[in-house]
Amino acid sequence: MNLNKSNVDFQTLQYKIDRSKFINKIDLISLKNKFLKSKPFPHIFIDNMWNNDFLDKITLEVISFEDWAGEKDFFGSKKKKWQNNWDQLPYNSNKFLAFLNQSLFINILEFITNESGLISDPHLEGGGIHSTGNDGFLKFHIDFNWNDNLKLYRRINTIVYLNKDWKKEYGGQIELASMDELKKFKSTLSVEPIFNRTLIFITDENSFHGQPNPVCHPMEMRRNSIATYYYTSQKQYAYHDKKKRINTSYVSKSGKKIHNNLFSRIFKKLIK
Repeated sequence: MNLNKSNVDFQTLQYKIDRSKFINKIDLISLKNKFLKSKPFPHIFIDNMWNNDFLDKITLEVISFEDWAGEKDFFGSKKKKWQNNWDQLPYNSNKFLAFLNQSLFINILEFITNESGLISDPHLEGGGIHSTGNDGFLKFHIDFNWNDNLKLYRRINTIVYLNKDWKKEYGGQIELASMDELKKFKSTLSVEPIFNRTLIFITDENSFHGQPNPVCHPMEMRRNSIATYYYTSQKQYAYHDKKKRINTSYVSKSGKKIHNNLFSRIFKKLIK
């Protein structure tokens, strides 16, 4: 793999990071190497990337937030609330999401992932702040590969977790997997969604991910996070679907595709 694909200048980028009030000191070279060598697909978990005091403010905002846009309740996801309307987002969350959509963070992404020409989504489609309650889950899935609003291909996902003192027994782990030739998961990775842990990963036709283990917090604390997605103007990989898929594709823990029933699909179209 070409380690110089990204057009980002390392020295300039490091200088900007050092002067940023949001980002802690990070080892860009090490992160890049880990990302490119990671399994089951290119990804990186970065702990303590962000200023703790600032992320604390966001965490408290999301915990007390009530003006959610909706709550998912279907076969692929349950009890997951979201808000991606800039005008409805709390102050510090809005500020952080704006930063994640600006050039400095996009340059960091391009350097670490070895991508170029990444484009952020000003509409935050599928992104924003998320909150999942007890018994809530998100089945394994691959994301839509085409944003029909932007007319761009989806390429990178970034998720920042906001959960202090989160333990394994509370469930809600983020899990990653890839599929072999027999359509079965050949490797999986399960990681706790702890406070100030950031996940960055390539999204393609083999980057299966989700939160299939339901949240089970004894004090009914919710699993909270912030997400942003990034796009390119061209297909970046040979095994991308030939079709421009605008819907998420869900699978079971064994890798078997999950189909919603026809009545449910028709009903959802009627109430939109």
